[in-house]
Amino acid sequence: MVTKIGQVAQELSRLNPWWRTERWSTLDPDLADARQTGLSYRSGALDDLTPGSLHVLRGPRRVGKTVTVKQAIEDLLSGGAAPTSIVRVAADGWDAKDLRTLLQNVALPPVPEGARRYWFIDEVSAVTGPWDQQVKWLRDNDSEFHASTVVLTGSNATALTEAAGALAGRRGSGTRLDRTLLPMGFRTFATTILGEGTPDAPTLPVRDLHSPAANEAYHRLVPWLDRLVEAWELYLLYGGFPRSVAAARAGHPVPVDFVEDLFNVVSADAFKASRLPAVTEMALLERLWATIASPVNLSSVAQDIGTTPDIVSRHVGYLRDAFLLWRCPQRADGKWLPRNRAQDKLYAIDPLLARLPHLRNPARPDIDPTVLTEMQIGLALRRRVLAERPDAGNDEFLFHVRTPARKEIDFVAEDLGTVAIEGKYVEGGNWRSEAATVNASTWDGLLVTRNVLETPPGVAAWAVPAGILAFLLDT
Repeated sequence: MVTKIGQVAQELSRLNPWWRTERWSTLDPDLADARQTGLSYRSGALDDLTPGSLHVLRGPRRVGKTVTVKQAIEDLLSGGAAPTSIVRVAADGWDAKDLRTLLQNVALPPVPEGARRYWFIDEVSAVTGPWDQQVKWLRDNDSEFHASTVVLTGSNATALTEAAGALAGRRGSGTRLDRTLLPMGFRTFATTILGEGTPDAPTLPVRDLHSPAANEAYHRLVPWLDRLVEAWELYLLYGGFPRSVAAARAGHPVPVDFVEDLFNVVSADAFKASRLPAVTEMALLERLWATIASPVNLSSVAQDIGTTPDIVSRHVGYLRDAFLLWRCPQRADGKWLPRNRAQDKLYAIDPLLARLPHLRNPARPDIDPTVLTEMQIGLALRRRVLAERPDAGNDEFLFHVRTPARKEIDFVAEDLGTVAIEGKYVEGGNWRSEAATVNASTWDGLLVTRNVLETPPGVAAWAVPAGILAFLLDT
């Protein structure tokens, strides 16, 4: 234990260079890499931390959680926080008992009188053992840790959700205690790519997408239609991971090494408990993403790749736990709840993940832009709801609907009010025939097109280009 305590103390000294120099951020490799992209991108996911509260930041690996933590530390220091009051821990691979050892036995530099500590514990969900019980014990029994502002980050949805129950009543009274960092939304992507050519337009509230104010906002962006269409189609190719966005901005292909990074996130991390060969894992991904626009039949997927439905279901769970996949269940009749035993729609969290099998092996088919548009409009809705209602992160709040005629409507939500959204990505007058399903329903329809904007009066559905809708809706 003496050796372990010394090792932890030495590791902390390495991970917290702001304790000894104000120039730490110029030397930090993660911040240096972020600067070298030229994006000047800050997610803001850790802005406005509530003193004394325990916050959780969740999201997939490689999305930038560590950079976000370090940027938050920069902001705290520039705001006057004492350098020695900020402690960052990289907990990936730790044992749960190491957390208590750290708090109770490892020497830390003193903080000024009256100052409270900030704890940033990175990738806590990768700690072995009941780490949530250790954090709970420390919040209950260590007066200094109880008064500290704590940020836990993680990439495992199940572990973080279970921890939320164990930590209930020990997180403080602040707002936005649960935060989610997803790949960059289209508005930020378009602003990054278009630069000074970005339109100046406020975002629309999620409940206000089929209203006179929305109608005016859509038409106000017509002068930028060509640029937003081009940016949208670039977004479908590159996605929102910062490393890939930097390549798009520079006019370079998606970096091959980043494609391999994402493959390793899937194969070595999300599927680390899998016993499938790598080629079968990619075949599974390819087959799953081929069903993006339709409710998925896991038995059919299993048959196509030569495995069992239980194995497919387990791997879908792995992907969802790693924030690489999100599900859109069918809505139960008259309730904002999933219908029991109905098939879900499954979406990748980013276009690059959906395109990963093709990018690693061009012999595998790529994903159609119409399908990617549906996926990314759904994700834009999720991001907007999370921005307006951060506590929605643990809930199923976006659904698809099956009409009495057994037709599918892509997206409805209580947050959307009476609006239903369909991703069709057409570019001609035939959008009206595509609107027949939603026009026959009780919903106010929005059909997402490639470049057609028509907002007829009355109860008929509207056609809105994906680039315009996503720019006004997304973050």
